[in-house]
Amino acid sequence: MIYDIIFIPAITLIIWTISNSMIKNLASKINTNDVSMIVVGAGIIPMMIGIMINPVHGISPSILLLSSISGILLGLGYILFYKSLKSENLGNAGVTINIQQIVVIVFGLFVLKENVTSFALPGILLIIFGSILATVRKGFKVNKILIIAAAANIIWGVYYIPLTFAILSLHASPVPLLLARIMGFFSVLLLFNFPSILRRIRSRIKIENVRGAKIASALIFSSIIAGLLDGAGNVLYAMSIQDGIIIIAGSMIALLPVTLALTGKFIFHEKLTSMQYSGILLSVTGAVLIAVL
Repeated sequence: MIYDIIFIPAITLIIWTISNSMIKNLASKINTNDVSMIVVGAGIIPMMIGIMINPVHGISPSILLLSSISGILLGLGYILFYKSLKSENLGNAGVTINIQQIVVIVFGLFVLKENVTSFALPGILLIIFGSILATVRKGFKVNKILIIAAAANIIWGVYYIPLTFAILSLHASPVPLLLARIMGFFSVLLLFNFPSILRRIRSRIKIENVRGAKIASALIFSSIIAGLLDGAGNVLYAMSIQDGIIIIAGSMIALLPVTLALTGKFIFHEKLTSMQYSGILLSVTGAVLIAVL
């Protein structure tokens, strides 16, 4: 039981922390549109592997429609969030991730009517409140960049609604997830017309020689790895939806701003205040409540 409820969301949290940290680094070096296309496209691969492991037959038109709607929302969310990462630090943009999980948790409570223990709700509240504290920095201001990041996460939260209905109707997650990811990829692709990514990256770094080509190739490779991790996280998160624990999974993923704040400190050398450390402690306490009680 602990494996299903805690372990899978926890692994998802770790994978998405690594992926978002890599994306943050990439967004500062190359065009965010290119990052969006590569990450969304590469994320298709783990989902195809999931289908090969767990094949599903009998896809209905309603599942195709729900998955397609999810995919369009997914692609739009990627475009907006990566644009915010380009101009905003990882911690400030990360605080908006909780908006996505709030949408998911409310959906699980009031639409899916999932049952939670008496200790789960306090744990969820501690995680969300602590995550907000962990990402509030001195000089934090609501600006248009953070509004874009917030809009992206609202869209991502809504993305899970039709996707969840498709997964629950089919009693399997790989196919709806793959269909949504493909649609998301093509929505990004059509928006940016997919000109030569290699040429644009080389132009951005302004090194028109062999070394420039190697740097460009390394950046593309890093983007692909980030996309594979992002897609793998989606596969694991969808497994939680399939198992009917979307509230607990959503609350665990709400720790992502905390892990991103810590990554910002240790990887990008962003400073943390005592208030932020307090938020981290609260969030961890909430996670422990959910895990052991």
